[in-house]
Amino acid sequence: MLEINQMLHNEMRAQGKAAYKKFLCSELIFNWDTLVDKSISEKIKPVAIEHGVLLVDVKSSALKDQLKFLAEEIIETLNKNFEEPLVKKIKIAKSFQVAGTLPEKNSSEKIVEPEIKIEQITLTDEEQKICEEQAKKFSDEKLRTTFLEMLLTQAKVQKFRLIKGWHKCAKCNTLCPPEEIFCEVCALKEREAMVEELSKIFYDEPWIKTSAAQKKLLAKMPHMQRECSADAVESARTSLIQRVASHIRFGDEESPDVLKLVMLEKRLPPDKLTPAIIQRTLTDLHFNLSDRPKFSGARTRY
Repeated sequence: MLEINQMLHNEMRAQGKAAYKKFLCSELIFNWDTLVDKSISEKIKPVAIEHGVLLVDVKSSALKDQLKFLAEEIIETLNKNFEEPLVKKIKIAKSFQVAGTLPEKNSSEKIVEPEIKIEQITLTDEEQKICEEQAKKFSDEKLRTTFLEMLLTQAKVQKFRLIKGWHKCAKCNTLCPPEEIFCEVCALKEREAMVEELSKIFYDEPWIKTSAAQKKLLAKMPHMQRECSADAVESARTSLIQRVASHIRFGDEESPDVLKLVMLEKRLPPDKLTPAIIQRTLTDLHFNLSDRPKFSGARTRY
């Protein structure tokens, strides 16, 4: 059995890094009961791994609270069994359900949505045939069978999600929950793009208020409504302050970079700046210009 397993690993490595990592993630799911302690495997069940996030199902609400304390230990236990870390974070998966028969319009009967397990999901002949075609790349029968089982399980998970209303990410083909627009990876890229856009807004108008910056951002990126909180905007301003400060032309308190820094910190337009405000702001920010070497490089657009 070990020889067959090694052969399968070698075959999957030959398919490329992405395919091999996907295979390892499937192995983690399949071997969950042997990878973690029995006390955990009996109460916590893996659903899928997406971009380093392990989605799990738990049996009780009390266990959901305990999971935050167990997560780090589980991640460490899992990752030590693989060549590279597969799990970075653990999240509780939303339950997958199939809607039951709807009552008549005026009926007071409660709508029941029975839970469905992945074992109850069946594939059509066409869906199974697609998996079988992909598995044909393996000439060894045992390897082909093992790989086919993995493909069939993945297909069932995908179907599982589609039943619940999951949809393709707005940027790629990865399925994501109904309430989300992007998958984990694309959501991260969009957040980074949002921060960059906020930096541009603050660079052009360093005195702009938080609420005004939010409006400008959402005019360009309306889909980031949920992400563009006041805290997120202020965090972007703070990051820009740090970037501007690192490029200050020390020794010249009237340099464009120093003025930009003061406007960012005090939310004041240029005509409201005075030497006293500039000096007080720099002191508050703990910049001792006379003790710093002069910066002679070219100005940077932040």
